[in-house]
Amino acid sequence: MRTPSWKTPLAIAGVMASVPLATLAATSPGHALGILLLAGTMLFVITAGPGLIVLVMASAAVIHPTAWPPLGALWGGTFHYGDATLVVVCVTALLRCRSAPRAPVLKVLTAFLLFGVVRSATAHGLENTLSFLRVMEPVIAGAVVSLSLPRDFDLWRWARWGLLGALATVPLFGNTMDRWYGLPGGSNEVALVAAVLVVIGAAEPNKAARTLFLASGLVGLFGARGIGASAGALAGLAVLALGRSKRVRSVGAKHGINLLVFACAVTAAALLIPVIRPDMHLTLQIHTLQAESFWGAFEATNPMVGSGWSQVDPTALMDTYRYTHLEGLHNVYLDIAVYLGIIGSGMFLVLLWHTWRPLDLVTRAVLVATVVWFNTTGAFPCAGWGVLGMAIAASACRTPGFYPGVRTGAVVALTGGIVATRTRSTRNQQAVLSASRHREPHAKANAMRSGPAQI
Repeated sequence: MRTPSWKTPLAIAGVMASVPLATLAATSPGHALGILLLAGTMLFVITAGPGLIVLVMASAAVIHPTAWPPLGALWGGTFHYGDATLVVVCVTALLRCRSAPRAPVLKVLTAFLLFGVVRSATAHGLENTLSFLRVMEPVIAGAVVSLSLPRDFDLWRWARWGLLGALATVPLFGNTMDRWYGLPGGSNEVALVAAVLVVIGAAEPNKAARTLFLASGLVGLFGARGIGASAGALAGLAVLALGRSKRVRSVGAKHGINLLVFACAVTAAALLIPVIRPDMHLTLQIHTLQAESFWGAFEATNPMVGSGWSQVDPTALMDTYRYTHLEGLHNVYLDIAVYLGIIGSGMFLVLLWHTWRPLDLVTRAVLVATVVWFNTTGAFPCAGWGVLGMAIAASACRTPGFYPGVRTGAVVALTGGIVATRTRSTRNQQAVLSASRHREPHAKANAMRSGPAQI
């Protein structure tokens, strides 16, 4: 007997609910929108596959939390629709959870989160602890999503559309008069999204898609004029170029950029960036001053465990940096060193290392672009943490098929081992067959000499 699908009654219920919903929309649009969002959320939780989960996560993770409409207050902080979206993504991913992998990156992330929560709670209380969790929110979402992804899932095939959509909102809802900024955040955040699209586009085997993502990323980089993001894009392209040259020598792969293309990109950037950013010398001077100011702030706190997270409380923030000339260091690594000390900084660097190890070549290039970009922004909610969360999610996908030939050395070694095993098996079969053919004439001769009774 055929079991009826749950999709049929769900469709019937949706048609029946559309009539009162349309009536409610005419009389009370606010209530209708709330019901529609609730129904859409339930439908997403029930039906969403891995691709849709990653697409929604990528879109929400690279848009600044304050760009979303507020939902209400929660424990002294404002809860936005973006926060709710990531919570729904996490719930959906947990319902799709295949099994809890023994991934070192998840263990390191858990340890880093626990340390940050305990240190912030003991130093500044609940509000600043929530500030730390708000920064790490998209990273946590990526770790949870990694539990539900198949090993052969092409994460960037879906995530790239979320990134492209976030960049496309800048001309619509942002500002393009000077340096671009919009829903992803300030100019640096918009430039990071563009830099990631450049890296993804450079590794894209399809010519039409490669043109789309490369062109979009380059336009975004030019509009935002982000020096740090441009350096990150070049670092990501270098990872692709070096990794691809090794693959060409080892397995004969023909896709991807080569060192000549990367050299041309570096030359073009060296000539173009000073033109589009005539204030580059001033920017470098400010970052140098911030780096020099770090030692005063670091010595004023506990060097081992830091001062605790203090992004929310302006008084605590100024107290943390009371020996500096600035209100912040504008550098993720220096901020974490001040907030969480040597222990927290070491745990964060170990997290980045364990994120790097299992990744495919394209995701490694995206991660490197983000790691370089982290030198240009402070440790507050921004698109960089969303990209880091997507890289952690990609750590569960060891054998990507979207970019042909773009695999880690472990996967290439595994493939080579399989080929070698098959070759040895074939050689063994040929040796056995040759030996049997060699023994067959001797066996017949012995049988003839033994007589008819023994044949």
